[in-house]
Amino acid sequence: MSFFKTVGQLLQNNSAEIAAEINKALDNEYHSLLDEGGLSNETMTQRRTHLIELIGTAILNQHDPGVAEEIADWTRETALAAVEQGIQVEELIHSLRSYKKTIWNYLQNKIDIDQTKASIVMQVHYLIEDILDQVLLVYNAGYINFYEQRIDSAKKAFNEVSFPVVALSDKVAILPLIGELDEERASIILENVLPKCKDLKIDELILDLSGVPRIDTISANTLFQLKDSLAIIGISLTFTGIKPELAVPMVNLGIPINKLHIKGTLKNAIATSKVL
Repeated sequence: MSFFKTVGQLLQNNSAEIAAEINKALDNEYHSLLDEGGLSNETMTQRRTHLIELIGTAILNQHDPGVAEEIADWTRETALAAVEQGIQVEELIHSLRSYKKTIWNYLQNKIDIDQTKASIVMQVHYLIEDILDQVLLVYNAGYINFYEQRIDSAKKAFNEVSFPVVALSDKVAILPLIGELDEERASIILENVLPKCKDLKIDELILDLSGVPRIDTISANTLFQLKDSLAIIGISLTFTGIKPELAVPMVNLGIPINKLHIKGTLKNAIATSKVL
């Protein structure tokens, strides 16, 4: 029997025993951290047992892409479970070191490695190292993806509440914009403001741009799209607070100014609206 086959079968057939050894190798602080995160020792032991089985299968079937995908799936699932429970990636990396050490200690106790050609032993060693390195890479990618999604969700939620449509009367509402207006924020305005205005059943929306330091051409165009969209549902849009630095990109779009309802200040806009 080849050394590869011996190692592969040994890992497959004794995966639970090796997983138990990994549990022993990890300190109490790590186990406490998992418990606090809601990941029971039993759950993690099952996951470790499965990974060791997969490593054994990978050694027996080195050219089977399906095994690599199974390992990647295992890693993504484990990373997701960990991040959802607040387990840091450093803790998972710490556990991977125990995998390497425990697996090789187990193999040395069960196989007479000294009687095997050194080059073959090193091939198996590097194969196990490569598998665990891939696990680490997928771990990191999973964490990065999770936190990027969390940041995007938080940013979207922030942007949605950053565009309050405030009713001034039964017929008029105001949308005060604050901060730089880029393409993303302008798009969110288009998505969220229209239904808010419809729900309020207003006739006029005052869009106050006095708190916007700059605007690009794409964003300006989105605001004009908002005007047209509101017009379709019977709501007029009044622009106010347009600074000189905002006027240029708006004019560059070639929109006829005489088709826009513009007031110099919010005070003037309210005075000529249907607030009273």
